[in-house]
Amino acid sequence: MRTRMLTSVVTVLTALAALLAAVLLSPAPAHAAQGVIRDGREAALPAQMDILRVAIRNREDRVVLTLTFRDLKVQRRAQTKVFIGTRPGTDEGFIAYSGYRPASGPVTQLWQPTDQEFGGVPIACAGVKGRWRFDRDTVRIVVPQSCLASTAARYRFKAVAGFYRQVGDYTAFRSVARG
Repeated sequence: MRTRMLTSVVTVLTALAALLAAVLLSPAPAHAAQGVIRDGREAALPAQMDILRVAIRNREDRVVLTLTFRDLKVQRRAQTKVFIGTRPGTDEGFIAYSGYRPASGPVTQLWQPTDQEFGGVPIACAGVKGRWRFDRDTVRIVVPQSCLASTAARYRFKAVAGFYRQVGDYTAFRSVARG
């Protein structure tokens, strides 16, 4: 009886050890490489133009950008642009644009840059999305990696915001690995 019980305990412990080894040795799920650009408050800017932070998730399948502002106003026109540098050591890349007008709502596009001042022209990109959350003072932009057509291991990011004829806030560059 004792031998049979000892054999059962050894069998159970062996099975548990095998299960634990399988869990520990299995590949981890893919995670996005993440970064944050902290910009802080700038009293000289109108509150809804003041970028406080940009959260970046550079995933294998898409780039997710979440910009937090000091105080977005649903009654005011606004726009934000994020440069996504897709070729290290160069200024090549794209601009993720999202604009908001009270009468028509948000428009989000991917742009091909035309100059150094965040100018650009819209290009086709299926799956680019934007969402303005005035209750959270955030703008979320999603850009599929397929639209960026890059194999770079790292991208550079920089954000700007403002009203159409008034220059607003801008952040420093931040480099984030691709997840």
